[in-house]
Amino acid sequence: MRISTIAFANLRRRKGKALFLASGISIGIGTAVALLSLSGSLREEIGSQLDRFGANIVVTPHSDSLALDYGGISVSGVSFDQHQLSNEDAAGILRIPYRKRLSVVAPKLLGTVEVAGRKTLIAGVDFASELRLKKWWRLNGRAPESATEVLLGYDIARAVSAIEALPGTSGAADQGTAHHSAAPDVFRVTRERVTVGGREHRIAGVIGQTGGPEDRMVFAQLGQVQDLLGRPGQLSVIEVSALCKDCPVEDMVAQIRKELPHANVSAIQQSVRARTEAVDRLTQFSMVVSVVVLAIGALMIFTTMMSAVVERTKEIGVLRAIGFRRTHIIKGLMIEVVIISAVGGVAGWFGGLVASRLALPYFTEAGAQIELRVSLAAFAIAVAMLTGIISSIYPVMRASRLDPSEAVRYV
Repeated sequence: MRISTIAFANLRRRKGKALFLASGISIGIGTAVALLSLSGSLREEIGSQLDRFGANIVVTPHSDSLALDYGGISVSGVSFDQHQLSNEDAAGILRIPYRKRLSVVAPKLLGTVEVAGRKTLIAGVDFASELRLKKWWRLNGRAPESATEVLLGYDIARAVSAIEALPGTSGAADQGTAHHSAAPDVFRVTRERVTVGGREHRIAGVIGQTGGPEDRMVFAQLGQVQDLLGRPGQLSVIEVSALCKDCPVEDMVAQIRKELPHANVSAIQQSVRARTEAVDRLTQFSMVVSVVVLAIGALMIFTTMMSAVVERTKEIGVLRAIGFRRTHIIKGLMIEVVIISAVGGVAGWFGGLVASRLALPYFTEAGAQIELRVSLAAFAIAVAMLTGIISSIYPVMRASRLDPSEAVRYV
């Protein structure tokens, strides 16, 4: 008679205990799978949320300055050896080795122009990258599509009478910073065109009140502003967003400095640190809870196997009396444990996946998904089998050491 045949026969005879052990393992594995799946989705969610912080690497022109003091009176300093950023520098950033980890490269040129007869700060931007970088902007209107279209900040739009409050919301539209979150919804654009730098432009939209410098700025296409200011191909600053999992921001800064030796490159790492710490805490929490639940499952397997050894003393004694060796006893019991653990691992993986999908909407915004990863399924089954084997070693070894002469006394 083959050992495997005996093992399968024992499983069929003890279906209740086998299901009990499998359910214990599946609960532990299911908890681990659900928490790991959720933490992976939360990691992506945190990344998308932190993208709203904007740039975390800023590139500015390099210049040396000298502070002047005459007769104990400080006077304006002098800047010298000043370099200028260009469109080529923005393209150079996309050539660094870590370019695939860059989320957004947003070049811009800043200057002053006359808007409807008043001096105003203007920013020339690439709207495709700028709007990806400034996800907190709320546009009343649309993004500019041509060189003659502009976006107005809330304050400048109000100053040139380009907006008016909707009926019943006049107070909200005139309240300064007290209602920034509601600003895009309480006014409408009433003017189609505005004169910027002596040229007529169409108002594509107005940026809702942010409480920042954007409220007092005009945004236009980069090439158009370079032409208006007489600075073709020049840039004032390049903002870079490099938010990704375990983002090596310091290495990115070093690579950009190597590519642009004439520029100052600085990292704003608060957002990256916040993301890393949040993800690390989520992962640690998931691992601790998973280990605790798996330990409880292993303890349940241990106690159940110990009681099974006591109950099967007669059976083991008969097998030993008819010539089965200790290795045969160990092999038979381990086959049972491996089968039960594998079934529990598969059930736990499937249950954890279902549970994580059901729980995901309560932890993330709409659009987040649970990835179906084969590696996680293999890991779950392997951990289940390893847990079952380790927790059964002592009971199985004890069963193999039973003295046949003592065991057959129960026959």
